[in-house]
Amino acid sequence: MSFTVRKLRDQKSRSTTWISRAVAILTIAKPLMGIYREWYKHHQKERQKAHRLSILKRVLMVLVAVFFALVLLAGIGKAMMSVRGLGMHNVLTIAGADLPTDDRGYTNFLLIGQGDDSHDGKNLTDTIIVASIDPEGTKSAVLLSLPRDTYLLSTEKMGKGKLNSMYRDFRSYLLYQKGMDPKEASLAALEELASEIGTMLNIDIHHVVKVDFIAFERAVDTIGGVDVDVPYDIEDYEYPDEQYGYEPFIIRAGPRHLDGATALKYARSRHTSSDFGRSARQQQLLGAMAEQAKKEGVLNDASAITSFMKIMNENVETTMTLRELIGAADIGQHIDRSKIIAMQLNDRNALYDPFIEPGGMMYTPPRDLFEGAAVLLPVSIPEYPVTWKQPRAFAELLFRHRDLYLEKPEIAVLNAGAAPGMARKLATELIRFGFDVPLIENAETEKRDESGIISAPEPDPILDTFSQVLKVPLIASPSDLPAEQKRRITILLGRDFQYTPLQNLIENLSS
Repeated sequence: MSFTVRKLRDQKSRSTTWISRAVAILTIAKPLMGIYREWYKHHQKERQKAHRLSILKRVLMVLVAVFFALVLLAGIGKAMMSVRGLGMHNVLTIAGADLPTDDRGYTNFLLIGQGDDSHDGKNLTDTIIVASIDPEGTKSAVLLSLPRDTYLLSTEKMGKGKLNSMYRDFRSYLLYQKGMDPKEASLAALEELASEIGTMLNIDIHHVVKVDFIAFERAVDTIGGVDVDVPYDIEDYEYPDEQYGYEPFIIRAGPRHLDGATALKYARSRHTSSDFGRSARQQQLLGAMAEQAKKEGVLNDASAITSFMKIMNENVETTMTLRELIGAADIGQHIDRSKIIAMQLNDRNALYDPFIEPGGMMYTPPRDLFEGAAVLLPVSIPEYPVTWKQPRAFAELLFRHRDLYLEKPEIAVLNAGAAPGMARKLATELIRFGFDVPLIENAETEKRDESGIISAPEPDPILDTFSQVLKVPLIASPSDLPAEQKRRITILLGRDFQYTPLQNLIENLSS
């Protein structure tokens, strides 16, 4: 066995050399470590800054896109301004961009509700609402629901078919035939759908907001549910479940507090009532959500905002830019909730039965003309060819002359010498166009040659507009006309009255 003898001084020398090298390395590395620490600290700050901006962006997307209708209709913009932790006031003031407007200063939106992956008929847009906002003049909002079964006989790029399938089919075409990215294809389909609806109604639609069922259901739960007054019993034994089958949905008339799942069923069910009843319930729920959000102070609740971020970040889509989203939040504070007009296109047109409702501009053609499908076409005068003149005239008054609806004037249509049935015919037309006509009868006064609208002692812009629309002059009240036959707008039909469809009169209405 051999041994190696190592001198102590040699071992000490080697240790000293190693220590010296380590000191030298540390001496050289120290400034490098300092540089690294500074870089890391700066990098962390940048990451935190980016994270904060990401959170802010998602918060704004949720607050504005998901609750867009609520912000505008509930007038809770001021609540948003008070979210101190987010510096919302500075964000709205500095970062917001003005939204596009039409020549009246109105901004028009297409609000869409669609299914999600768990529902049959994914990407069908079963809720379709055109919203028009006037934050400066009348400080009002107008909502017009369009039936899902509305059939477009032709479009510029989307072919023909039901309105609720247009987005889905065009998106698929762009995705699989044109090879577009899914997000780009979806946005392009939304923009094209807005363009077609805008052409259909002859209005400019500036932006689209699309929300799916998950966003709606969980939003209701996050605000603690909603209180609604159910107008009639709903017994739907064919409500679609998540297994491509059916389940019963039953809810009785009266005051009810609905959670998210029940509110969604309430909004979607259509087997007890018509598609138009469903549209009315959807508008009712928007109002109920607005009330609840305001009541609960949702926009002051950081946890609620966080919940919205987590739930809806992937369930909302909009054509607005971030700066436009911020700008949109600002206009909510200018809307007066008492000045919200809600209408829907429907088939209660009094053409084939005595039933008539505001918005009765549609009818159901024979199914065999559409391969057995139940569709809706616009009432056309004359009957052929099919045109959109009736809904377009309705939209002209509703959106661009909304003061006629905000004032809610009562109208009396009195026959004072016109052919029999003329008062009823004109009144029916006015009701379809959304006006309140509680009095239709013969005038208890002398027959007259000329028609007229009774003027008021003081100037009244509403009377002036009706005179312009109907092409009937303002006249002094006959001395023998009883007071009980007078309303704010009293129309006397004389011997000269010739019925002209409102669509033809409104078509040439000056702006």
